[in-house]
Amino acid sequence: MKRGLSLILLCGLLSLTVYCQAQVSLEHLYNRFAQEKNVEKVKVGGLLMFLTKPLVARYTDGLNISSVHVLALDECSHDVKLRFNALAEKLNDDKYEVLLKANEKDEKTRILARFHNDAICELVIVSMGEDPALVHIKGKIKPEAVQKLVNSNSNEQ
Repeated sequence: MKRGLSLILLCGLLSLTVYCQAQVSLEHLYNRFAQEKNVEKVKVGGLLMFLTKPLVARYTDGLNISSVHVLALDECSHDVKLRFNALAEKLNDDKYEVLLKANEKDEKTRILARFHNDAICELVIVSMGEDPALVHIKGKIKPEAVQKLVNSNSNEQ
């Protein structure tokens, strides 16, 4: 009886370990590649976001952005890009809702959002392919403001 229970417990732990390794959080993905050679990291927040608010207010009506973090791997080695793409493919953070999955021939894009009180409080854009990147935007973003911004960009083209 003890042996059977031990075997069931071992199988359960093994399954949980495999499941956890298959799941990749946004924080894990960012931290894993932030220190790679030739990666470009940009963090804009706090005072700089406050100072730019009057300059971009015309374009950001309804977009109250508090910080932007960008991780660009286009100058990294092919091996780093492949590892990023493989790990980003497993991105499954239950804090975020998938808004868009776009697959093209050599590029994949994922857009994830975290909502609070009918507004987007975090927006994540992950691009996989030859020029992989991760963009993480925090703030209070009204969905109708995003739609308005998309529509205005569509009209300009």
